[in-house]
Amino acid sequence: MPKAVPHGSAASHEIKGRGGNPHLSYSAVHSMLPALLGIVPKPGLLFGLILLAAIVGGYAARWLRIPHIIGFLLGGAGLRATLHALLGGPAASGVTAELEASYATLEPIRDLALGMILFLLGGVFERTTFRSVRAHVFTISLREVLATFSVVFVACGVVAFCTIRGAGTLEILALAVLLAAAAIETAPAATLFVLHEYESKGPITNTILCLVGISSLLCICFFFTAFFLLAGAGLVESSAALAERPWLGLAAMLAGSFALGLICGVVLSITHAKLPLSETLLVFFALFILLGVSEAWLLRHGGFSFNFLLCAVVGGAVFVNIAVDAQKLTVALRTMGTPLFAGFFVIAGYGLHVEDFARMGLLGAAYVLARLVGKLVGIHWGVAVARAPDRADGRLGQALLSHASIVIGLAAFASEHWKGPMAKTFTTVALGSVVIFELIGPLLVKRCVVHAGEVKAVTLLRRFGMEASEGSVLKRTCLSLLRLAGLRRAGPTLPPDQMAVKHLMRSNVQLIPASASLDEVLHVIERSTYTHFPVVDDDGNYVGVIHFSDVRDVIYDPALRHLITALDFANAESEVVPMDMPLTDLLDAFQRENVAVLPVVDAKGSRRIVGLVEQRDLLGVFARRP
Repeated sequence: MPKAVPHGSAASHEIKGRGGNPHLSYSAVHSMLPALLGIVPKPGLLFGLILLAAIVGGYAARWLRIPHIIGFLLGGAGLRATLHALLGGPAASGVTAELEASYATLEPIRDLALGMILFLLGGVFERTTFRSVRAHVFTISLREVLATFSVVFVACGVVAFCTIRGAGTLEILALAVLLAAAAIETAPAATLFVLHEYESKGPITNTILCLVGISSLLCICFFFTAFFLLAGAGLVESSAALAERPWLGLAAMLAGSFALGLICGVVLSITHAKLPLSETLLVFFALFILLGVSEAWLLRHGGFSFNFLLCAVVGGAVFVNIAVDAQKLTVALRTMGTPLFAGFFVIAGYGLHVEDFARMGLLGAAYVLARLVGKLVGIHWGVAVARAPDRADGRLGQALLSHASIVIGLAAFASEHWKGPMAKTFTTVALGSVVIFELIGPLLVKRCVVHAGEVKAVTLLRRFGMEASEGSVLKRTCLSLLRLAGLRRAGPTLPPDQMAVKHLMRSNVQLIPASASLDEVLHVIERSTYTHFPVVDDDGNYVGVIHFSDVRDVIYDPALRHLITALDFANAESEVVPMDMPLTDLLDAFQRENVAVLPVVDAKGSRRIVGLVEQRDLLGVFARRP
């Protein structure tokens, strides 16, 4: 209920005006707004405003042709600024405190959404997917982590030594170590959301996901190992419990998190096999909400705890490898979690520390620049050394620049358990850098996968216009609102009879030389997510396609391994389709061939392969039509 304006108050006189006539001045309205609005939005109302901000931010992102996550983040930041402006501004400390208290009540929702995202990220460690990239991903990741840590440590150490007065050399080195450990992280939530939004698929996408998963794990392990060791050595002033029992805290944080993640993965796989999907989702939500709440409670009252983020990644990795039909749960989580994910990013935007960005100073600038250089140089170094997939060039480093969820958790841990002025410096630099990297990172992820040819043209077209469909204005309006809220996928801009193969194909194709041995063919098959593989001659012209079933019968015949080449397997009768073929003709081609994938050539009569088109993408276009 709005509070009544006291009779005889200054605001009352301003309302009456001269001569007792009603007169409502701007200052009176501004002073009454907190009362009229009930001081601050309560948690339920605040979450409703957050979802509205998600709709507005999603619409703005679509209009600007940028990833939705940036619109969500800006929507959250705009909501925070609007509430503070309407309810009294920064000077109203009481209102600000109540707003922060109301925002803090949304932490379980934020933890649940982040847990779901990291659980889904753990799926990249599924045996088949991870096997396809492990030949090069460890080489790239090791060099990227080493380069990022080294460059940030040196740059921050030198700048901190020159700018921070009254601090010892060992304290500055400890700060530089922890900043370097935090810089390793690549935001899993932002990266995963962008890749799913643009339906990216291919070896570069798999490489990015695995690099993000590994960097997230290493960041958590490195940071907490360094923090507990430095606390035990007295170089970091921490709470008594952490300083007295650093090894116990470190063991609980790392080994305990892996063990708890293993248990969660096993429990979810059992419930997934024995219970209906709806009940499995209830178990999942309850489990992850309890884990998110328990982490802070144990650390506050026991002096040691597990790491919720690490537990979620491990749990997802275990589940996807041992569960029966694990994809059924992961698809359900992506579908049900879309509004929750949108709310999560708006909440993250609401909590962006813009004030820390303004206070970063030279040390913050050094951190941002050094992390940027370290990531790009490390990836370039790793790609040059490893047997990386095609098109894994310098742009791959751009896809690893997002910086958010994990480093925000590290900053919260540091602010609570790291005493002294260095803790404030660490928090300011870490949170201030998030403002920069979270706004530019998603754009660069999109740029990387689009350049790699792993995003269909039709997916990009959906971002730029409404679906051309018949129906009433009310129907189209309702469908648009559902799309903006993320509850319905946008359809293609063009109807199927006006679209061509080039709108559906992916251009990042692994071509097999005709002279390749059986072992080389199997190596390509192992790394690929497709089941059909074009074979080309020495001039790059198409000679046939290999189906996985064609090599299945000779895999275990050692006498044939060195006698057969890819040309012997290639089916020269397999049809190819030109990139300008209409989708209606493509549907007929799939019916004739009865295959899941067809090679695409640049023109009719040509033999130059430019991509692959999948039957399920074609069916998806027709299924979205009314």
